[in-house]
Amino acid sequence: MTKKSFYFFGIILGSFLIVSCGSNEGRNALMETSPTEDISNPEPYFIEFMACEGGPGFNSENMTSMIADYQKLLTDDSLRGAWGYVPAADTNAFGDTGWWELMWSSQEEADAAWQSWSSNPDAVAWSEKYADVLTCDVEGRNALDAIFPIDATEFGELPESGYFFSEFHRCYYNEGSSKSDAVAFLPKYTAEVMANAEGFAGTSFHYGNYYAQLNEQGSHTENGIDFLWASFTNSAESMAKSEEVFETKMRSILFPQFSEFAQCDEVPDIYHGYVFYNADDKDFMPTF
Repeated sequence: MTKKSFYFFGIILGSFLIVSCGSNEGRNALMETSPTEDISNPEPYFIEFMACEGGPGFNSENMTSMIADYQKLLTDDSLRGAWGYVPAADTNAFGDTGWWELMWSSQEEADAAWQSWSSNPDAVAWSEKYADVLTCDVEGRNALDAIFPIDATEFGELPESGYFFSEFHRCYYNEGSSKSDAVAFLPKYTAEVMANAEGFAGTSFHYGNYYAQLNEQGSHTENGIDFLWASFTNSAESMAKSEEVFETKMRSILFPQFSEFAQCDEVPDIYHGYVFYNADDKDFMPTF
């Protein structure tokens, strides 16, 4: 990987979680709180992930400067949020690769924003200025449609620093199954989470499914990930608490249903995350 081929682009946009660890319209999409049979999924968002590597200048001070300058370039409301992920385990499938996540109102608006960015001299200058801090694979960014069924603050506010803890399971459709089966399962999972709300209190737990656009019918090919099951909390300790609730209260009910249409890798990828940009709080800056 060379810095020339993987220089980092920001986005010209204006005003989102994973990552949002503040309030945002996407991961904070409000779920129905009526009886469980009425729980429905919110509308999906268009998501892009870019693989990133830290350079010799990758540190808290330079990241703060980089993100502050990045936010000054955002002038369009198409971008709902941006988050960064740093590996928190040496068992991650992609090793020490980090990720930059972008949430957009639509794929069409994302494409238009990227075109504007590529011709913006200030954006090019920003990319070059911070090339030794962080470089990302812009051309190889992954396109996904994502659904976040539970408000990010349903079970407690996220840290003011913008930090969050996350786990991503890589999942694959069973033969004959597809994205529609996975989407139909989400209200069942959400209903069980809400039925066990007391156990999630104080964790900031929320979750999302990211569906690979190229694999909606199931890739069934080597290294073809069909979708990602992601969980977010305010700390590693809160993630452990949430997993205990699932194992003791939810697994026996939900796992047989999930296994009918998909399977996931046993070991998740684990990340420390930070909110880079939140469309609902444009003055927010993370503390690294």
